[in-house]
Amino acid sequence: MQAILWTAAVFMFGLVLLIKGADWLVDSAARIAKQFGISEFAIGLTIVAIGTSVPEIAATVTASYYGNSALAMGDIIGSNITNIALILALAGIFAPISIGKEIYNRDGFVMFAGTLLLYLFSLNGLLSRIEAGILLFLFFVYLHYFFATKKPFKREFRFKQYLREYTDLRGRERFEKAPSIFARAGYDISGGLLKGMFFNIRQILTNVHEAVRIEMAAIAFLFKQIFFVVIGAACIYFGANFLVRAASLVPIDQFAIGLVFVAIGTSLPELAVTLSSIRKGLPAVMIGNIIGSNISNVFLVGGLAALVNPLSFSISMISIDFVFLLLISWLFLVFLKNDYRIVRIEALTLILIYFLFLVTTVKRLMGV
Repeated sequence: MQAILWTAAVFMFGLVLLIKGADWLVDSAARIAKQFGISEFAIGLTIVAIGTSVPEIAATVTASYYGNSALAMGDIIGSNITNIALILALAGIFAPISIGKEIYNRDGFVMFAGTLLLYLFSLNGLLSRIEAGILLFLFFVYLHYFFATKKPFKREFRFKQYLREYTDLRGRERFEKAPSIFARAGYDISGGLLKGMFFNIRQILTNVHEAVRIEMAAIAFLFKQIFFVVIGAACIYFGANFLVRAASLVPIDQFAIGLVFVAIGTSLPELAVTLSSIRKGLPAVMIGNIIGSNISNVFLVGGLAALVNPLSFSISMISIDFVFLLLISWLFLVFLKNDYRIVRIEALTLILIYFLFLVTTVKRLMGV
């Protein structure tokens, strides 16, 4: 009993480290990019949108590195099921979820097609490095497409709101106040240098002092963010190791551990963004976060995990769960098809399916 409690404590400690590290890493990386003048659209699409998948990336890649393919596949499948049937559905109970037609037609299709492709790749019980390369290639094609069609996505996804919502979620200094690393005091030397044929030394010194102060503040801010990036990366590394090693010691099916416990834990960043989006009335932030995370989980997380170490598993072990994932993804798109909204009854349907999924998993663990 003591060993079980110790394993559970290490698992939870690893999960907390992993999520907090991802929070620090993404938050500070976004502010550094902002300092160097990178657009909010680019930051929101890359650093932040991918950032909510950092816990999944770390846990899945670490599990793959240690040869725990079952845990890795369980986290990929379970995270996508959790994002739609639990997180998004819970949000839909409190407020109707709407989506733009353009996002539905493009990204909804990409999400479902990616899920189907992952299933087809898994039918032989192996996700190879070649298939991993295909998934990663398609992910970067998707990013390129996103940038190529920048205007409609800026309008639909509201990346500016998304970015500020994510980085300001826990009340830190506001993202838009990140001082530019190229900041200048903006003083006019000609106006202060010559006045009535005499040098205005005091004005010049004041302006130079202000310029130096602004530059030093920007540099100090930059080093502070770099520090948190390093700390965040270290927390992610150790947290993922603690989590995966503790999960490996649990004497039950590793696929189920990844499917439920690791999946729910690594989906907490999506839950945080979703809850805050509901509170602030930003449905575009919420829907963009969920769809983007599911696309990243399939193409980026799955691709990186199989690239590190090909994922080998029993197809009978994952088939029923893939059926749940495909069904939930399909229903999600069907519910949105009518008026591009998910209302309370549809959200409740998704939650009921999620509980059915949990019951099926528990029964399978018990050998029923």
